[in-house]
Amino acid sequence: MPKTIFTDANQAVVEVVKGARLSANLRQVDLAARMGKDQSWMSLVEGSQRRLDVVEFIRIAQALGVEPTALLAEVVKKLP
Repeated sequence: MPKTIFTDANQAVVEVVKGARLSANLRQVDLAARMGKDQSWMSLVEGSQRRLDVVEFIRIAQALGVEPTALLAEVVKKLP
């Protein structure tokens, strides 16, 4: 079984997070700064090199001004 970071399910999370960031017209550095992280952290997430935990997912949604449940619903729709 592959590690979860390399699954289609994790890719769905990455696509939704990146899409929401782009829809908000934010650069990685902008979103990372809102979260108290640096751009390299966001790059690792969007490059599927770092898996998000639930709390980080919620904080990203909040930093984007999006309801975490709405963002999660988008992920669920994309799951294989």
